[in-house]
Amino acid sequence: MRSRLLLLLIFVSVIAFGQKKHVCISIDDLPVVDYGPYDTVVQQRIMDNLIVSLKKNKVPAIGFVNENKLYNYVNKPMSFQIHLLDKWLGNGLMLGNHTFSHPDYNTESFKAFSHDILKGEIISKELLKKYGQKKKYFRHPYLHVGTTKARADSLASFLTEHGYTTAPITIDSEDYAFAYAYYKAKQKKDAALMKKIVSDYLVYIDQDIKHFEKESVGLFGRTMNQVILLHASMLNSEYMNDIIAIFRKNGYDFQPIDKVLKDPAYKIPVTVYGTFGSSWLDRWALSLNKRGDFLMGAPEPPEYVKRMLNE
Repeated sequence: MRSRLLLLLIFVSVIAFGQKKHVCISIDDLPVVDYGPYDTVVQQRIMDNLIVSLKKNKVPAIGFVNENKLYNYVNKPMSFQIHLLDKWLGNGLMLGNHTFSHPDYNTESFKAFSHDILKGEIISKELLKKYGQKKKYFRHPYLHVGTTKARADSLASFLTEHGYTTAPITIDSEDYAFAYAYYKAKQKKDAALMKKIVSDYLVYIDQDIKHFEKESVGLFGRTMNQVILLHASMLNSEYMNDIIAIFRKNGYDFQPIDKVLKDPAYKIPVTVYGTFGSSWLDRWALSLNKRGDFLMGAPEPPEYVKRMLNE
């Protein structure tokens, strides 16, 4: 197995030498993240800001939906929430399945988790059909794919059987920590704290891009096509233009997920399993027995942001 992985790595490096740097922006927890008492006006603003920024910058993106957010407390579909997704698709963006209720495959049974996947495609599938698209991509909540090979293989087989392709991520981010801190600061009307959080967040994003680019070069001898994980938060909706500018400053252009996943690196099998939910670059590194210092150095949110997350 190890020799086959090494041969594949050599193949990847040779055929992709000189390749331009590409990234796909993927946004989880659509229509919007579920922390904060967001009313419909704020939810609409978050969606509109994301769409305007992505379209203005000609950035294709894919959003992953938790369909439980589309229902009210008596399990009736809410037209407003569905409208938000319809608007996303109507502006040429893509949708994927992020399960119905965001369960954790590390703790759920296979039966319960697979049921949640199918329950999470019902409304999205019809919306996709309206725009001539089909369900295709699945994003694992918490990036948990299975604690053992048997668990991972069972879920992978189920996804293939139901027409899904896994949507991995290579640039992992803790944007949710900054987003929650920003939301709390906005609640308190603390403009100075909001400004500090935004400044530190944009520095973090730049460091994050550089870290996972360095890791890809360490593994493959080149920068691979990347997929970044972000969330449908107020913070990202207000500063998506800046995030896009940071990627461009680092030499990236933006591609849809289907084109990014054509990078042969995504064919490299993951052969290690556990409770972790991390970048596929880290998983490939572990599969190739790259440990210790190789996996060190990922940027982290400042301590004050971590404290606010836990308040």
